[in-house]
Amino acid sequence: MKKTVSVNIKGMNFLIEEDAYELLQDYMNRLSHGLRNEKDSKDIIEDIELRIAELCTSRLNDKKQVIEIEDIQIILDTLGDPSQYLDEDESSSQEFKETYEQKTYQQNGERHLFRDLENASIAGVCAGIANYFKIDTIIIRAIFLIMFFFGGFGFPLYVILWIVVPKAKSTIEKLRMRGKPITVDSVKEEVENAAKRFETETKSFANRIRREDHLSHRFSSLGKIIGAIVGVFLIIKGLFFLVMLMIFGVIGVRVIPVQSDNGYLSLPELAKMTIETQSDYNWGYAGVMVAGFSIIFFLLLLGIKLVFRIRNRWSRLSLISLFITGFIGSMMVLVIGLKSGRELSIHGELEQEIGTYYGEQLTIIPHLSAYANNNKFKIKSDGDWGMLGIKGDKISEAGIRIHYKPSSDSLFHVYQTVSAHSHSHKAALEKAKNIRHSMSIDSSVVNLNNYYTYPITDKLRIQEVEIYIEIPSGKTVKINNEVIRLGADPFNEQKMDEHYEEKGHLDGDGTYSHWD
Repeated sequence: MKKTVSVNIKGMNFLIEEDAYELLQDYMNRLSHGLRNEKDSKDIIEDIELRIAELCTSRLNDKKQVIEIEDIQIILDTLGDPSQYLDEDESSSQEFKETYEQKTYQQNGERHLFRDLENASIAGVCAGIANYFKIDTIIIRAIFLIMFFFGGFGFPLYVILWIVVPKAKSTIEKLRMRGKPITVDSVKEEVENAAKRFETETKSFANRIRREDHLSHRFSSLGKIIGAIVGVFLIIKGLFFLVMLMIFGVIGVRVIPVQSDNGYLSLPELAKMTIETQSDYNWGYAGVMVAGFSIIFFLLLLGIKLVFRIRNRWSRLSLISLFITGFIGSMMVLVIGLKSGRELSIHGELEQEIGTYYGEQLTIIPHLSAYANNNKFKIKSDGDWGMLGIKGDKISEAGIRIHYKPSSDSLFHVYQTVSAHSHSHKAALEKAKNIRHSMSIDSSVVNLNNYYTYPITDKLRIQEVEIYIEIPSGKTVKINNEVIRLGADPFNEQKMDEHYEEKGHLDGDGTYSHWD
């Protein structure tokens, strides 16, 4: 059995065997003695104590709660014995330093990602990444610029890393950032280098102030002018987006042309006809509002900062918060968009035969919409405006595709197909079944409506109606004074096999166009 003592090292409590504590205490005494002539001895000793606390923590686990003398010996062996080189001649000191650095680098040479503020241009992100991968900082900065101008995500990625990656504040964190061993000598060297850098930068700054004092007002004025111009531009842009969001998103001004009892549709109303469930619509709308207002206020705040040269912690935190909320809102919209996109992934199609006809020519007579001509006037306008029509609980769309194929016998065969999309084949077929399109064949005449309807509850799922007409060899189809004869071009006669096809389209205004 060994006696233990409770020790507090840099705010962390440890139970250490008494002989281990004495060994550690002797080490710290020798370290203090060896650094007695160093002006930064206090900082070095504090960093070494912090490293000892970290190493002690790494030696403990659920089954082991006491630091033993073997643990202290390993820790001190990792740090290096200061008495062996701090008070001896320079050559022996250098030899011991190289021996211990080589040994401890193998143990602690793993690099950690920190922001390097000492070599930072903005927040030290690029310099920190360069240290982590041991490459030139210019390469990392060039990569971010390329992503910013060509990929569009360089700036948000930089901001995210700025928020997530911690800055290297302590000496130990700076050594870890560079992958250097954490020893007494490396800590001492880093502290001395930091003091030298501070002294050099202070002198350089003073010289630069003296040297450039006569130019300071000129550059300051130019910077203010450029900043103010950019700021005003951002404010105008933010106000423009704010007005657009209020008009089309919040107020919901109806600008989408449709034929309905209520006139045009608003963007939110069109979204309801596209998004499958009310819950998805609510989440999507909330995402648009969060992302939209966050981006708008981000632009406004950034513009105000540039115009009035506001530089304080709260403005920076506000910009970061707006960026985060805008990112969250964008992710909400993306998720709902991907979920709604599934509803268009599977195609379902149904077909029925309308009838057959034996004769020389089949005539198609289009019937336009639901406008009746019950008086002596002839309707000249076709009313074909708007992307679709809405009446009650029905959506109507105009435009029918007509396909012409060779018949395998001497009869005309007329088929009608309806199709729709959904997240599954079964659901797509159900939506296709709900499509209503009126057509009939009476002797040599095909009566064909140029529009079709489906329930508004089925949403917009690329519902379509197509007509297939199989034409016997040498016979014709007539529509709107245009005659379709398969293989009329002698060069096409050789292509008239079972897969040969010609196409036409009956528009919403009743006009017909033939596709070559």
